[in-house]
Amino acid sequence: MLRLFRKARKDPQQSLREALGDFELPVFPGILTAALERVRDEDASFADIGDLVASDPGLSVRMLKTVNSVAFALRHEVRNVHHAVSLLGRSQLESILISMAVSQALPSQSVKGFHSKRFWSTAARRAVAGRALAELIDPSHRSESFTACLLQDLAIPILAHRREPEYGELLECWHRGEEELPQLERQAYGWDHAGVGESLCQEWGFPELLSRSIGSHHEAFEEQTEEVALPAAGLVALLREVDEQTGIDRLVDAAQQHFGLEADCTVETLRSSFEAAEEFARMLG
Repeated sequence: MLRLFRKARKDPQQSLREALGDFELPVFPGILTAALERVRDEDASFADIGDLVASDPGLSVRMLKTVNSVAFALRHEVRNVHHAVSLLGRSQLESILISMAVSQALPSQSVKGFHSKRFWSTAARRAVAGRALAELIDPSHRSESFTACLLQDLAIPILAHRREPEYGELLECWHRGEEELPQLERQAYGWDHAGVGESLCQEWGFPELLSRSIGSHHEAFEEQTEEVALPAAGLVALLREVDEQTGIDRLVDAAQQHFGLEADCTVETLRSSFEAAEEFARMLG
């Protein structure tokens, strides 16, 4: 398999300070924070974790809807939280909880350049496609790829609200296809949303693999010096919120060039993934 690289960037914490200043970071709901802590506690049993999740009806319903959605591709329906916890295991469960926590914590109101429904629709497509592509090129990291692809642009809603309206104008330039978003950001600010996203992940205590993947998703095919862990995240980063076909064509070409995937196979993978992502996108709001 091709080794993927990323170039050295400035300290992510410096990017966060420059981008957001004294902005107060979004806080996750208490029950989700507690669930994540218990998942990471090796002394906590699956029964303990299931009991905690089941104690919150809203979280229970949301988790069951997520794992039973077409997007997650389970073979059999999961009927209760304790079954879900034991079936998924700690790694997959942590990924789902992180996805749920971030999607609830990020700003949801549309502002200049940022359209919430379009943003989450694209994120859902990236997540489901990323998981499917990981099955083909990196199957040991299917779950991590799903979460990294879903959240790779997590900094954009925060930046759009924090730096309104000038960041929105930059987003509109990107949507018009004038230049790629990281280049526009670096020219205007000296940092990009990927670096800000990585530092946010670090502030929230997310796994290093997830943080690094989010921080480097636009650099996956740049031959530099530092390895990137999740190839699928680099591929789905080529998908766009607008001008969808251009992004698909670029992804198909990259999958063939770097991983030897036949174009017909990749196109079919994307088609089925996009269909499955529709339900998931509605769940994300």
